[in-house]
Amino acid sequence: MRVFLAVIVLVFNGVVIAQAPVGAASVWPTDGVTLVNGAKFQGLIVDENILGMTFQTVKRPPGRPTLTFTTFFTKKELDKVQRLSDADRVTLKARLAELDSNGTGERIRMDALVLASVEWLGQKNGAKRYEADQFVLVSAAPEEVTRRATVRLEQIYTAFARFLPPRFEAPRPTSVELAGDLDQYQQLLKPSAGQILNAAVFLPSENRILCGTDLRRLGDELHRTRLHHLQQIAATDRYEKEIRELYKGSKPDLDRFLTTLKREREKIYAADRENDRTFDAATRRLFAILYHEAFHSYAMTFVYPARTAAEIADGKGTGELPRFLNEGLAQLFENPVVEAGELRVGHADSERLRRIHDWLNGKAKPGDAAVLVPLADLLKAGKETFLAAHANQQESADRTYLTCWGLAFYLMFEKNLIGSKAFDDYLKAVNTGTEPAKAFTALVGQDLPAFENDWHDYLKKLQPDGTVRK
Repeated sequence: MRVFLAVIVLVFNGVVIAQAPVGAASVWPTDGVTLVNGAKFQGLIVDENILGMTFQTVKRPPGRPTLTFTTFFTKKELDKVQRLSDADRVTLKARLAELDSNGTGERIRMDALVLASVEWLGQKNGAKRYEADQFVLVSAAPEEVTRRATVRLEQIYTAFARFLPPRFEAPRPTSVELAGDLDQYQQLLKPSAGQILNAAVFLPSENRILCGTDLRRLGDELHRTRLHHLQQIAATDRYEKEIRELYKGSKPDLDRFLTTLKREREKIYAADRENDRTFDAATRRLFAILYHEAFHSYAMTFVYPARTAAEIADGKGTGELPRFLNEGLAQLFENPVVEAGELRVGHADSERLRRIHDWLNGKAKPGDAAVLVPLADLLKAGKETFLAAHANQQESADRTYLTCWGLAFYLMFEKNLIGSKAFDDYLKAVNTGTEPAKAFTALVGQDLPAFENDWHDYLKKLQPDGTVRK
């Protein structure tokens, strides 16, 4: 069964974004859902069937644009459902539907952001700052890059919370620092860091993500193009106002002019969408690494912070994720689909899936190393397994990461174990000294060979859209 998440920023075929007023927002009537894991959501029940419920969550933080996301809750995830009256449901649908008229997607969310100027590497007003609930972004990147990164970080943190609701208040939100170029990135990393190996790094001791870009020229070009398009739209709006006044008594003539204006606007919006695709192609790797590191910070800070065995015994948490799961889950959020202002996770990364299918179906080339690491070895993998500092370690690291991804996908979307009570018990066990294989068999209710067989069979049938072939 397919489980999917859509984090949404405006109305486009039912997707929503609006600017919330500063101060207390008006109260909208909403449906309410409480999950078995205790997470609560307010919004609109979109559809229900025997498998579960499609639900559109509505979040209206004061002073920030309204954010909605649409997801699917399975029957066994649901604990309590509080439903709107028919009249209130009509009211909520109408409010959501009227928030956007042209489907310009992510752009409306970006334009609604309020960014403050701050000092950056000794330069006054050298960067922009944005504060969210769980992160603070400081960016010296071009305006286009900064605004899009801000929007997508809001989205991806919302995605994290859908599957792993926050459990702890952080002493401070995660700091995300986005350099404007690679020279600035090197300054952030400090000279002692040596050669730049990744576009982003997470520093756990500081709860800080450093991210580098080499997109100043592209960002500046896109920003100039965007300003030109805004001028074109403004001129079109002024012209429409004039012809409505001039031809208000002649409907056929007015309709002819309005049809022409509609085509012109559609050309501008199409050009914007093409620019968005250009930007996405250029920044795909950058955002993948940023999302990956953001998951590490979110899990460590808000859900599974490190705890001593004594603290766990005192009920102060479960302790941290094992390294193989931390890396596997982070990969699930690396490559969301961005489409019409919507960010979706829950699909299977096609390249990773292709490599796994080739191996499991006996299509690997002669002499190729086995793709998936044996489960018994993966459960014991430590930090050193995931570090590919030398070329001769890269193949092993890639195999390990690929196996982590496949296992995390199975546990998250098929077994629905991540975030469950059984999962908490598993973390408590491994973080208080229980042998990893013993703790894992208790989590999945199978011995390792039986589980591994079922898991591999699932991966053989898994499709890129997240569905499972019969």
